[in-house]
Amino acid sequence: MDMRNLIISIFLSLFAFTSVCMAEEYSAVSFGYTKHIAEDPHDSGGTTYYSDPEENGFVLGIALGQRSGGISTEVETNYYSEVSQKLTSDVTVDVSTIASMFNIMATPGENEIYGIIGGGVGFGYSMVDTSYTSGSTTFNGDESTFNFGYQLILGLGADNYEVVFKHSNFGEVEGGSGTTSAGDTYNADEFDNVYNSIAFRIRY
Repeated sequence: MDMRNLIISIFLSLFAFTSVCMAEEYSAVSFGYTKHIAEDPHDSGGTTYYSDPEENGFVLGIALGQRSGGISTEVETNYYSEVSQKLTSDVTVDVSTIASMFNIMATPGENEIYGIIGGGVGFGYSMVDTSYTSGSTTFNGDESTFNFGYQLILGLGADNYEVVFKHSNFGEVEGGSGTTSAGDTYNADEFDNVYNSIAFRIRY
């Protein structure tokens, strides 16, 4: 069994355990700020770009979950807004992601004030639109990637309100590839699709 399947199996086992316990069910909506990182950028031909560009954006989310015995389990869906990353002086990519994650979090404390620490696994659907301009030569193309993702979660809650920090990684994604306006081959730009976010959540 590879590491990805092992992690998923552990999360499903914990979910099954908490499901048989008396649980407080909840729904949640969230909105927040993101720092998107195009980590380890390169192209499919092996050319490495020597920077990890960052750009600000926002995230909107909904979640359905349950809390029992200091453990919360939930399924959440988030939309990470489109951001423009300049990979090189010639290449800009527009990136957005829709993610569905299963989270397990320890929530020590009482309902009035409690901590949040945990993680999640799931999938991200990322869309990358590439724009290349070098002199009079241009290329435009887009590509979508469906990848395994994971995230780490830290936060603090009070009553029905939470502030949550997440480090989310949706794997390597790529932009468009094809033929430039000059008739040359354009290799797809690739990078790890990473988000650091802080969000305000309302549970009800």
